[in-house]
Amino acid sequence: MRIGIASHIVLDTIKDAKGKVTESVGGPPCYCGFTARRFGFDVELFTKVGPDFVQQSILQDNDINMPERNFDSNNMTTRFLLEADGEARKLVLKAKCSAISEQDVQKAKVDCWLVNPVIDEIPPNVLAAIKKNKGKKNFVMLDPQGYMRIADPQGNISLLDRLDIDLSGITAIKVDGQEMAAVTGGLQGTEGMRFIQSKGAEFVLATEHRIVHLLHKDMHYWIKLRQVDAPDATGVGDILASAFACSYLREKDPLWAICFSAGALRAALETKQTGLAKVPQYSKIESSASYFYNTVGFEDLT
Repeated sequence: MRIGIASHIVLDTIKDAKGKVTESVGGPPCYCGFTARRFGFDVELFTKVGPDFVQQSILQDNDINMPERNFDSNNMTTRFLLEADGEARKLVLKAKCSAISEQDVQKAKVDCWLVNPVIDEIPPNVLAAIKKNKGKKNFVMLDPQGYMRIADPQGNISLLDRLDIDLSGITAIKVDGQEMAAVTGGLQGTEGMRFIQSKGAEFVLATEHRIVHLLHKDMHYWIKLRQVDAPDATGVGDILASAFACSYLREKDPLWAICFSAGALRAALETKQTGLAKVPQYSKIESSASYFYNTVGFEDLT
């Protein structure tokens, strides 16, 4: 199965909770892509990088190719400075590459999609083109984090408090509390998940502090995770989203999909690694998913 990932590759400078600074290739194409490879999926990237991107080998080492259309000779690769601040983080935009184009995606030969913008790179017409070309599995999963972010002239990132986005044609969406509030006009919990579902998303995957929720049809599932003292949480949301999509597409079982998404999240944090080194091996994901299968809570909302 071939999964298309639409998002910018990012060159991250990560300052973790202990003050250690790491330079890392990142962004959803890497975190989602490497996770999808762990599940045995082929990966096709729809991204943009500049002439400063010289890290193709890390993609090749994970059997991910970088098509020529993804290279932009006129702009530098998107760059962020990430500083951990407890469980929060400060984000500063240092450079931004060109947007992904409608032409890039409209004839893509993929079976399914992950759409995870980091900032401004997937305009509404491009998202519409992806939804029109959903692939053989008729599946598009969206993480709206990049639609939330705005940068001031110094690159400091803040978040919008309202987000107007067309969810028709979106199969699954992953949101945190701020994103849910922005999409729903302030709603939270099952009320917010129901609202998002009413706008078209079949699956609503929602994260809050140490809890992963899933709403599918009238069933609400949730998994509680124990606290893990990890030095860097960059990319864990992408790992979670990719694991959910890959598990569901492979097994067609929402219950196992939330278990694998939570399992991937826990396994990533338990590596206690920074950057891409935290993408866990499949055996660790599967072990955690099997554990969570026996702990998942659920309720019928009918």
